[in-house]
This record gives sequence, structure tokens and C-alpha cells, in this order.
Amino acid sequence: MIDIKQGDCLELMKRIPDKSIDLIVTDPPYLMRYKTGHRKDKNHDFCYEIYGDNDESLIENAINECYRVLKDNTAMYMFCNSNKVDFFKLCLEKSGFKIKNMIIWVKNNWTAGDLKAQFGKQYEIIFLVNKGRCLFNGKRITDVWYFDRVSGNKQVHQNQKPVDLLEQCILKHSNENDVVLDPFMGSGSTGVASLRLNRNFIGIEIDEKYYQIAKERIEIERSRNE
Repeated sequence: MIDIKQGDCLELMKRIPDKSIDLIVTDPPYLMRYKTGHRKDKNHDFCYEIYGDNDESLIENAINECYRVLKDNTAMYMFCNSNKVDFFKLCLEKSGFKIKNMIIWVKNNWTAGDLKAQFGKQYEIIFLVNKGRCLFNGKRITDVWYFDRVSGNKQVHQNQKPVDLLEQCILKHSNENDVVLDPFMGSGSTGVASLRLNRNFIGIEIDEKYYQIAKERIEIERSRNE
């Protein structure tokens, strides 16, 4: 089952019944108002902020909805920028989630930023949280993960996450035929990873352009599995 929708996740998640989701893997706006300044084409999509990247209430309300729709004793992975980690941590704890790890994703590049007063940032944080207590599958691994970022002409979203990283999340905290939700679907990478691992997927994306990209990527992946 693949069910993807275009629209506001806060509205569309209301249609999801309580305690019906097995795993959430999501990459919400980081509240950084991020946009690239390194493209020659200043009209490129990456030169504009993504929807909701300055809306703290969006994050707080979305986390509450995530807690509601998850089954008991399940997990959520939520990506977060180090600059806003305190806010994300507070919202997760207030909602009822138990923080199990702040995973460090080490990338194969680092940021520019203040070149004279700040060291280059080479990592992002992934919160692993539980609703109740969710046992992981397979052997225990560390909370430092090394995955190359998506870059160059392979990048279709400015904050796109590598599918192999998302696959690790899905493998560790779900089983085949489970339902994986991503309320901030972006370009659909979580959906692609779910299909590859024989999971059901529900995805929501507010931006029409990225929804269409996600729809196309997921359809291509589905055709490969037929």
C-alpha cells in the first residue's frame, strides 16, 4: 500500500486513526530559513526557503500528531539541525516521546558558514524517539552513522536525504508490511526506501512541485518491484 497526498500535514494527519502507524521517519523544516546562495541561477527552487521553515508551531503540532498516530511501543526518527536541537528536544519530550538517541549523521562534506570564526559543520542530528519502548531489529549499532549526502545532479530537493540512510532507519525499527509514515515527504526518499524494503507507506507533502517529484520517484520504484 502506497498512499501519498499533497497538502498540509496537520490537516491530513487528522484523517489518520489513533495508534495506526508502525514507524515514522521524517525530515521536517529545521526552522533555519535555509536557502542556498551558491547557485548561479537565482530563480532555482533551492534559492527559496521551504514551506514552514520559520514556523515553530508547525513543528510542535506535527510532533503531537505523530505521537497520536503511532502505535504503542513504536519508534520515530526525526532529522534536526544542531542550531535548533533544544527546541526539537523540548517538543518531543512534551508530547510524551522518550528520547533514545541523538544520532550523529556524519556526511562527506561540510558547510561554509562563517569561514573565519566557525569550523565547518559535517553532521546532522537524527532523533530516535520511542512511544513506549520499541526494541530494535538485529544487532546493536552505534549512534554515529556515516552516509554520503545526496549531491550534484542527483539532488532533486535541497534537503534530500540518502535512501540508504533511510533504509537503515526502517530496517532497525519496522518489519515487512508495516506502515511507515513521513508527514514531511519532500521528494519521496522515505517512500522509495519503504518500497525497497516491502513496507507500506503514507506520505504527505505541502509543496506541489515536490509532491509531483515524489510521486514520479515512487512510481518508478514501484515499477522496478513489479
